Amino acid sequence: MHSNKKIIVIGGGIGGAATALALHRNGFEPVVYERVKELREVGAGIALWANATHVLKKLGLLEAALRVGVITSNYQFNSQHGKELVNLPVDGFELPTIGIHRADLHKLLWSKLPEKQFILGETFERLELHENKVRADFASGLTIEGDALIGADGLNSRVRTELFGQQPPIYRNFTTWRGLTSHIPNTYPSGYIREFLGRGKGFGFMMLGKNRMYWYAAALAPENQPDAAIERKKQLENMFQDWFRSIPELIAATDETDIIKTDLYDRVPALPWSKQNITLLGDAAHPTLPTLGQGACMALEDALVVTKCLLEHSEAEVAFRKYESLRFPRTKSIVKQSLRSAQMGKLKHPINVALRETLMKLIKPAIKNSFKSIHAYRA
Repeated sequence: MHSNKKIIVIGGGIGGAATALALHRNGFEPVVYERVKELREVGAGIALWANATHVLKKLGLLEAALRVGVITSNYQFNSQHGKELVNLPVDGFELPTIGIHRADLHKLLWSKLPEKQFILGETFERLELHENKVRADFASGLTIEGDALIGADGLNSRVRTELFGQQPPIYRNFTTWRGLTSHIPNTYPSGYIREFLGRGKGFGFMMLGKNRMYWYAAALAPENQPDAAIERKKQLENMFQDWFRSIPELIAATDETDIIKTDLYDRVPALPWSKQNITLLGDAAHPTLPTLGQGACMALEDALVVTKCLLEHSEAEVAFRKYESLRFPRTKSIVKQSLRSAQMGKLKHPINVALRETLMKLIKPAIKNSFKSIHAYRA
């Protein structure tokens, strides 16, 4: 595809911003349309594993990410009371693993794009194909035309619905809470992601840049439970009161307004993601559970691969078919592995939990190899 072609990107999250930046650096004319009216400090922490920091390096952002993030050295699994089960070094690659606030990563991606290439406050509604062009209509009445369109608009993608009809994602019976605090437990080993596994519940925490601690919790729960933000902290304090001492300590030190609650969904991996000169990317294409920490990482990988395919093929339709064929095996594997990992977290009976802990110790080499293969991928 000629690199001066105009490409419409719907959704300005990490996947959309990274795609626009990759396209811009290669001579395309991407324009991102994002429904929020202003970019705010929202979201939580993420781990950018080596497969993702490779993408940042390609985008010229690795050094900047290191300045606002924290290098992670180990991923440690523990029982709910703090007994170590598996301790995996994650610093054995040529690239670092970085703990970073989602908003800081977002800001880095946006900072390298000309302002005219991202438009805020525009809610995408529908699209139409006209010969080799695609037209996008927005709630404001804005209509734009481009040579191709990429839907990076998340789990409940409107672009996906326009292409393939209503296909609700699958609720996987887990709710998650995420929090940020400046409190660092005195037992915290520098550079660690510490995860604790209990009976149908789990809790983890890691350092981010700017001296912030990010924590996350998950528990089995029915879908769409009534929720009041002012009750989240008390609920979590009750749920984790008898866990490893750093856990209730972190919850107590977190402001209620800094706790986010969401239900967890994914989709059964399936193609197609594309129709003619329109395709999907990130969670719009292959939403995954967060158990392997690969959601944002896969969106970053997508950004590089779709750009390469558009550079190599003169027709967007051909480029997008190639992009699908390259990305589907990788994303399918991670979605399935993430689901298997979540299923292990559903165990509630004390005997089953004890068996899980014994098994994790026994298969440490296999867990280590699995992690290594996931993080060794280079888009």
